[in-house]
Amino acid sequence: MMRLVLAGFAAIGLAAPATAQVRLEVEAGASFQSRNTVRIPGDTGTRFDMNRLQGAPSSPVVRVTLDWQVAERHGLRASYQYLRSEGTGQLPGATRFQNTVFAAGTATRGNYQFDTWRVTYRYRLLHTDNTSLHVGGTVLVRNAEIRLRQGAVSDRRGDVGVVPLIHVAGEWRVTPQLRLMAEVDALGAPAGYAVDAALRGAYAINRNWEVTASYRFLDGGADNRRVFNFASFHSLTAGLAYRF
Repeated sequence: MMRLVLAGFAAIGLAAPATAQVRLEVEAGASFQSRNTVRIPGDTGTRFDMNRLQGAPSSPVVRVTLDWQVAERHGLRASYQYLRSEGTGQLPGATRFQNTVFAAGTATRGNYQFDTWRVTYRYRLLHTDNTSLHVGGTVLVRNAEIRLRQGAVSDRRGDVGVVPLIHVAGEWRVTPQLRLMAEVDALGAPAGYAVDAALRGAYAINRNWEVTASYRFLDGGADNRRVFNFASFHSLTAGLAYRF
């Protein structure tokens, strides 16, 4: 499937006009975890609250996005997001995690990682002087890891996987300088679901530069024999974008 997607992107790129627009944005901010329930293995592990173990921490989040409007109605987007949370607490009872049983009442370090790479195709379904609507699809590659440590005893569960998502985005140009945007990548299945939604604003400083602010909501998880994990993150970021 990935080869077909990349081949389609290449075909669109070859047909792009010389006036194609490219925009690079870098965002950074804080992420706040509202839930993170874990049971690994998914059928025989002990269920525990990673958010409570970590002490409901705030964590740094960084996102880099490259948008390429290759034709009047066709656009491509590539992005990377760095997302980690960590903290130390105590487990309420003996906890089987992966291949290790961790004791209750002992200082336990919990680490959670959910880094993502995405490639999105966007079709401009509607466009007026002040509004636009895009639909399309996203291929998400996740690099996830959950780790527990008690002193010299530790265990981890890592996962690299590919997830297809449906993409919808809308934009409202409030003034010539100010744009408001809403976008979502999401998909559900019997064994799990994923939602990555954002409300965003961008203010043009000049022809090339914009400052941005965003609220993002990341929610989802999986329930199968290997992994049970459902987590929710709320992120606030500020960014800077340059249009080539």
